[in-house]
Amino acid sequence: GLAPVGQAKNREVLAAGRAALELARAAGVRIGFGTDLMGVLEDEQLGGLRVQVEVEGVLRTLQAATSVNAELLGRPDLGRVRAGAVADLLVVDGDPFADPALLWAGSERRTVIQAGVPVGR
Repeated sequence: GLAPVGQAKNREVLAAGRAALELARAAGVRIGFGTDLMGVLEDEQLGGLRVQVEVEGVLRTLQAATSVNAELLGRPDLGRVRAGAVADLLVVDGDPFADPALLWAGSERRTVIQAGVPVGR
């Protein structure tokens, strides 16, 4: 339902975002993951993972969203699964390296654990 001019703008922004990731990596910039989407668009944040996987691959994207973000925030207690760590945990039904869509597709194949409790199921 988006007007053609809006569709064109979205394609342009998406291409620029992909190029920015490639330029940042080439320049040696540490790349984390995050979006500025909120409100009704909050559910679209996972689409950013898809774009980052397309450019960076699954491993670098998972690192960006976890340990790299924790390092950039100066929080060694985040971004890792270990005793003393405080973070949410994503459990997927399958191998995200074989099927990266597990990271952004419907919630039926993933569970999020927050404060030790499954949410969103």
